[in-house]
Amino acid sequence: MLDFFEFSNEMLAVTDDRGYAIRVNSAWTKTLGWSVEELLSRPYIELLHPDDAAAAMREAELLFSGTHETVSFENRWRAKDGSYRWLAWYAKLDPDSKQLVGAARDITEQKLKAAALQESEERFAAFMDHSSAIAWAKDEQGRLVYFNKAYESRFQMKREDWLGKTDFDLWPPEIAQQFRENDRKVLAGGVPISVTEESRRGGSALAYWMVAKFPYRDRHGNHYVGGIGVDITEIKQFEAQSTSQRQLLRDLIEVQEKEKQFLCHEFHDGLIQYAVGSLMLLETCKQLPLPAAGSAMIDEAIKNLRRGIEDGRRVIQGIRPALLDEGSLRDAVQELVHQFSTNGMKVECGCDPAIGQLPETIQTTAYRVVQEALNNARKHSGTDLVTVAVRRQGGDLRIEIRDFGRGFDVASARQRGFGLRGMSERAQLSGGECLIQSDPGAGTSIFVRLPIPPANEDE
Repeated sequence: MLDFFEFSNEMLAVTDDRGYAIRVNSAWTKTLGWSVEELLSRPYIELLHPDDAAAAMREAELLFSGTHETVSFENRWRAKDGSYRWLAWYAKLDPDSKQLVGAARDITEQKLKAAALQESEERFAAFMDHSSAIAWAKDEQGRLVYFNKAYESRFQMKREDWLGKTDFDLWPPEIAQQFRENDRKVLAGGVPISVTEESRRGGSALAYWMVAKFPYRDRHGNHYVGGIGVDITEIKQFEAQSTSQRQLLRDLIEVQEKEKQFLCHEFHDGLIQYAVGSLMLLETCKQLPLPAAGSAMIDEAIKNLRRGIEDGRRVIQGIRPALLDEGSLRDAVQELVHQFSTNGMKVECGCDPAIGQLPETIQTTAYRVVQEALNNARKHSGTDLVTVAVRRQGGDLRIEIRDFGRGFDVASARQRGFGLRGMSERAQLSGGECLIQSDPGAGTSIFVRLPIPPANEDE
């Protein structure tokens, strides 16, 4: 008996009715750090946590009064270093000696883990219930086992009405089938997925959700699918509206270019041709014998007609050059570069011959970007040199325009004028992008990427 008492791994103690320990084993010293002598020299109530003392006295009273034969309870004991350890007790009264005999084991680690788990669960619950995103969990059979307050509020439902139900109990068949198929992907793959899902109940409008779904298991090994969803209905509506507006803008630009093309053809084939014909008639008349005054007037008329024809052709070239419709982008850009080079600004151009003939919309967009960039450089940069490079890279058309002038602040310039925004918008409408880099005193670089439709890759 002595050996068992002394060498037991459990903390064994015998106390009298005054609350003093008569006997304790060495497990007490190992657990709390107090020596046996220190434990025997004071009532055990002094080592209890103040919040646990009254409950311990009540448990002892139940034994001494004969109300209970045994009791079990938990309380905290102060260790010698000042910390507290949780002990789980089993105690009974020896009817012969009227002494309490108790056995205790240290459960501090279990208590700390339980407290941490509870804190984690409370934190999770607080986060979920205050989140604006909806959250839920379903078991392998697709039954709802959890959802947060945002979910409850969004779909106007009660937990007792929804928990344990499947998607097919709660949603229209086509909606439920969509949910279930995505859940099965998560369970089968064992990895999270991100999907867009639709929802509709009764006569409500269709809603769109960006949903993250993920697998998890509980401590018993059961599999579940968790989900977090954010309402993107307004974003979807904005995207649809934006797509419609962009298509409208593309159509307007195309109509505008067609109108320019029509006007240029009409000017060239009508007005310019009539002027050229009149010029030829006057030059023929000049070969006839005429009075001196008449000859001088014909000379003046010829000179005016030549100026008018030259101005008309320049205007046509500025509106929409014939090379853009009848030739290649390379020819049109080289002609454009020539025009700017003859107006006091040197433009160096490198156009890849492999560009070839491109779809009309791509050629027009590229030409207008180069044209706008050269116009801006001539008007604002103060540079005497601009470089233009146009090349085909994979499935893209790449354009680079650089000047070495005074530069500018890009953000503020975008607010002041339409030119920079116009270039960017044209590129975006063609599915590409336009990057403008500039700083005061550092010149300007414009980089444009335009995707070429695959059908034209081998042209």
